Amino acid sequence: MQVAIGDSFGELRLMRGGFRAEVEIDFANPVIGRQSYSLDLNPESFRREICRARTFGCMNDVARLWSAGFALGASFENSVVFDDNRLLNTEGLRFSDECARHKVLDVVGDLALAGLPLLGAYPLGARGGHKLNHAVLTALMADRSAWRVVEA
Repeated sequence: MQVAIGDSFGELRLMRGGFRAEVEIDFANPVIGRQSYSLDLNPESFRREICRARTFGCMNDVARLWSAGFALGASFENSVVFDDNRLLNTEGLRFSDECARHKVLDVVGDLALAGLPLLGAYPLGARGGHKLNHAVLTALMADRSAWRVVEA
């Protein structure tokens, strides 16, 4: 099952025995640039690989986001912040690909709204995000023939 919004896409494919997220990002900001990250999800990989990946954004977007009522709790302690040509956090990144890892963390959180663990693979295109994750989950739930509850 694939859902597209503009030039971004998300797809859920059957994968027996677990959940795998595959994320690619491609930002015009050269400091973020193109990154990819894949994760076979289990409690250890969640703890070791993605739970510490912070949300990220560009300083030139902050005023617009705040005036729209978004990112009101954002700070340098809980976010990675970039300007046009450098990282602004003095302590640096927690992972060299922290932005892509955070997108995987978003996928895990957004798809957890299904209410049960998903067995599948979720490749997410270069411009994915919460809106696309929600659209994929909504499409999955709407198509009763696309899923079933199985006993572990």
